[in-house]
Amino acid sequence: MKRFQWMIAILLVTFAQLAHADSFSSFNLTTITVDVLPDQGGDNVIFSLTGPGTNITGMGGINCLKYWCAPFTTIPLGSGVFANIGQIFLSNFNSAVVGGKSYSREEFGFNPPFFITVLGQITFPGHPQNSFSTCVPATVKGPITGHAGSGETYTQFSLNTPTGGSFCTTWNFVDSLNGYQFVRGKFSVSTVPEPGTLGMMGSGLVAIFGSALRKGLRQAVAVSGLLRLGRRT
Repeated sequence: MKRFQWMIAILLVTFAQLAHADSFSSFNLTTITVDVLPDQGGDNVIFSLTGPGTNITGMGGINCLKYWCAPFTTIPLGSGVFANIGQIFLSNFNSAVVGGKSYSREEFGFNPPFFITVLGQITFPGHPQNSFSTCVPATVKGPITGHAGSGETYTQFSLNTPTGGSFCTTWNFVDSLNGYQFVRGKFSVSTVPEPGTLGMMGSGLVAIFGSALRKGLRQAVAVSGLLRLGRRT
């Protein structure tokens, strides 16, 4: 009997180690923001990814196709430009909290880096304006996968991203010959439960609680009946 118990214990430890080594957790992001500044040869992106138990912030850079975000690039009046963000080249994590656990920047990373795709072209006014702002649809390629921890704490994770989003940019007018110059941009996407959804969730919780309560009462009555039957015998 003892030999059998030892075999069961060894198997449980082995399976636990295998499950830990191959652990893969999935979490939901509710808000993603990416601030884009003019590219001056260094980091020009600040990002934030948040959700229940998750808070990831950091910095990085992007390649501006056709140099739309270069500090000396101008866009002529009435023309259009495809201001795509694309792959974000991560350089530093300021905070890395996933699933309620904090990790150091050295033991945390995305694999591969995350992408933001802008889905529309920006068309500039044909007449001068001191400042021009506009928003176009954009989306995050998801889910975002990565790793955290080291040694026994090593784990892989998947971050489910909200759908939709937009990239809003601001441009300053230079002159009639050169047109507009990029100042800043911000990608944002978030998901918030609608009041109707919250009501449905509340109703569902009430129904589940009521069902569990009725089931508990039935079990209590059954146990009480068995106890009375036992006393009679």
